[in-house]
Amino acid sequence: MTRGWSGSFRGLTAFLFAGALFTGAAAAAMAQAAQAFNVQLSNFMIAGAPAQVRAGAPITFNATANGLPHNLAIDGNGVDLRPSTPNLTDGQSGAITFAALQPGTYTLYCPVGMHRANGMQTTLTVVAASNLPATGGLAGSALPAGLALAGFASAGAGVLLRRRSA
Repeated sequence: MTRGWSGSFRGLTAFLFAGALFTGAAAAAMAQAAQAFNVQLSNFMIAGAPAQVRAGAPITFNATANGLPHNLAIDGNGVDLRPSTPNLTDGQSGAITFAALQPGTYTLYCPVGMHRANGMQTTLTVVAASNLPATGGLAGSALPAGLALAGFASAGAGVLLRRRSA
């Protein structure tokens, strides 16, 4: 039986549509995936803190304190997020996690004593995942591309199986 142009076009359309759906699902999953950063807290400095993070995804700082006790807090855009973990003392490490933030500019700072007043703070910009730069940081992940390829492969398999059953 000959399929003709319209049968091929329908198959191609189904293939592309399935791949697009799968790619969208991958992008949504990535936007909600937790993001983690390693930071060093010492001498009134927060070393290793990112300049930008994704909106809509929890943020974890794997922090190590050097010298004085330290911790992390975030404020800005009408929110004041305090740490739920105890202060880290000299040589201690711990995970300090915050809920997802909305796009905007925030301050990441140490809430211990006068540390913030002594300059232990940095600006943290929260951006939509689609607004991240194409290089470095969180962008450039192979996750969406890999899932898109898997989506196209499954769509292709579906088209081939459909052809066999016709």
